[in-house]
Amino acid sequence: MRTLSANAYAKINLTLNITGRREDGYHTLESVMHTVSLCDRVLLRQSRSGCITLGCNLPYLPRDGRNLAVRAAEGFFAAAGFRNPGLEIHIKKVIPVGAGMAGGSTDAAAVLRLLDRMYRHPLSRNRMDELALSLGADVPFCMRRGAALAAGIGEELSPAPPLPDCHLVICKPPVPVSTKRAYGLLDECAALEHPPAAAMLSALEKANLRNVCAALGNSFQTPIEEDKPVIGDIRRALLAQGAMGALMSGSGSAVFGIFEELKPAQNAAAALRTRFRDVFLVKPVSV
Repeated sequence: MRTLSANAYAKINLTLNITGRREDGYHTLESVMHTVSLCDRVLLRQSRSGCITLGCNLPYLPRDGRNLAVRAAEGFFAAAGFRNPGLEIHIKKVIPVGAGMAGGSTDAAAVLRLLDRMYRHPLSRNRMDELALSLGADVPFCMRRGAALAAGIGEELSPAPPLPDCHLVICKPPVPVSTKRAYGLLDECAALEHPPAAAMLSALEKANLRNVCAALGNSFQTPIEEDKPVIGDIRRALLAQGAMGALMSGSGSAVFGIFEELKPAQNAAAALRTRFRDVFLVKPVSV
């Protein structure tokens, strides 16, 4: 019985521009995304049970097909033609839930990558990509990690230059934002921000951290901050503590600040920890 484990890294959106809406209801986007060192730990163990089970350190997370990690395993086995395989999934959650950092998506991606290794690559790359997209728009990116420009509904991925060396302070307030709620607020907002990805890609190409921070932007920022004012409070607190730039990630509710030097980042994290539990000092991850 084989056992494999891996880190499942969170992501942040350096830019997120909602560009339209398809006839099937899905929103199209353009986003520059980047992996960060904040991660869950995912372990898979083959078993003789003939079923898929999931254990997690957070008791309130679903253990059945409502969990993307379970759905990833079910989809992989169905696509590979494996009948009634036994599998134990164990997830140590560190990435906050409802943060806009792809916590569920990155766990699902880790399950797919580990199963691909465990069963010696039974599916083609294209089939794995299709399976990843069927689980959610962020899963294809989480399969690759690093930095990428995402388009379409998240499935059109192009490599992007990585962030220059920096420190990131991430703070997630105790107010989760569901993706469905976020898109509802976005559709009701009359004046959305539409940050161009080109400016961010140019800044990354030149490894200019100041220009990177000037190019930060998120279409969700205004409608979500209006609904959850604490998110704006955190963003402004990070800037007041010396962040070169600060932005909400994805559809919220986590906010990240970018710092060039370690000491100001440590000070900002310490200040936020007097008010919030989920505060993390992390680094960009390029591979």
